[in-house]
Amino acid sequence: MKSASNSQILTIQLSPEDSERLLAEAKRRRVDAESLASMLLHDSLTELNPVSLTDIESLEKLYSWRGKTEILEFLEKYHFLIPVLLEAPDKIYHYFPAKKLYLEVEADSELIDSAQLFLDIIIDGDTDEIIDEALDKEERLSEDWYLPLPYEVRRVFSCGVR
Repeated sequence: MKSASNSQILTIQLSPEDSERLLAEAKRRRVDAESLASMLLHDSLTELNPVSLTDIESLEKLYSWRGKTEILEFLEKYHFLIPVLLEAPDKIYHYFPAKKLYLEVEADSELIDSAQLFLDIIIDGDTDEIIDEALDKEERLSEDWYLPLPYEVRRVFSCGVR
């Protein structure tokens, strides 16, 4: 009797460093590397929480996006950032009226899970006076709004002038 299987084979190529880490962790847990990789992949996929169409539309009205796919994947993983992003423009416009706001995910290629979502406030001009004024406003914004945010938020989200 043949048994039907809905399983699909997925091949993932790891860097030598990640491969070594996976093997070491598998050894520590006393499981084979393939089983550990399957468990980790399953855990990461079940943690994802799709971003609602309403939230996407609201965010698109507030921000320009650099890498929409990466931003949406990031927000699926860190869903708690959505309310922060929805309130941010009101906080920012108090210090930077009518400035253009951009979202972008940047990853540190040297570290796993080290990506951050950046909210860039675009300033006009590059004179010392304009830059100094923007940095002063950025510092006040940070003290009044950004730094009081929970560490969990600040760990994966940054806001600043560019």
